[in-house]
Amino acid sequence: MNDIRGLIRLSAFAWLAAGLVIAVYVEIVNAGAVDPLATTFSEYVHVGQGTRLVGVAMLAVGFGALTIAGGVRLSGAVWAARLVALSGVALCVLAVFPQEPMDQPLTWHGAIHRHAALVAFAALPLAGLVLGTPRRLSYAALAALVVFVATFLVDARAVSGLAERILLILELALLVALTRRGGFAMQPRATLSFAARTSFPCSDLARQRRTCGRSGCGDRGEPRFGA
Repeated sequence: MNDIRGLIRLSAFAWLAAGLVIAVYVEIVNAGAVDPLATTFSEYVHVGQGTRLVGVAMLAVGFGALTIAGGVRLSGAVWAARLVALSGVALCVLAVFPQEPMDQPLTWHGAIHRHAALVAFAALPLAGLVLGTPRRLSYAALAALVVFVATFLVDARAVSGLAERILLILELALLVALTRRGGFAMQPRATLSFAARTSFPCSDLARQRRTCGRSGCGDRGEPRFGA
């Protein structure tokens, strides 16, 4: 089990690192072409090398989230794993349906992109809250998401890019934190359940004791045949 968890952790870090490196490269090569305070990362798909690399970065982080979801599931936190997996799937959807340029009306694929982004950015901090760690980072990510959405609702697109980058940093930090700490630690209830299932052939400990009391058991709970 430890080998599997280590492999999942290594794979998750590799995907996240690949996505981060590509995203930073896109930011650097397009530094003089757009206003980073107003332009979201998704809109780089219409600028220079972002046409090919923005979707790749999203897919890499999405695959990383799906990998982390597997590790969270091994820890016994089913609902948290589902939320992390939902975030990963939504990130992959972002790569398939691109955002339209800022100066153009909203398109059908742009609407899918925006709704998928909302799902991805909300599901991940909710998973952190379900796990109970890292709680402060999860609350910070939710607050950043509210601010980012507000830039569209109150016509403050001049700072949408800045708000999105703060949100992206927090979300990426949350993925790393889930990989390093909360997501791969066996939860207390899952630990007790796992111990109960593996220590006795009966799922009910009381039933096991009654069975041993009737048939006779050794010091370690092993039936004594022929006693």
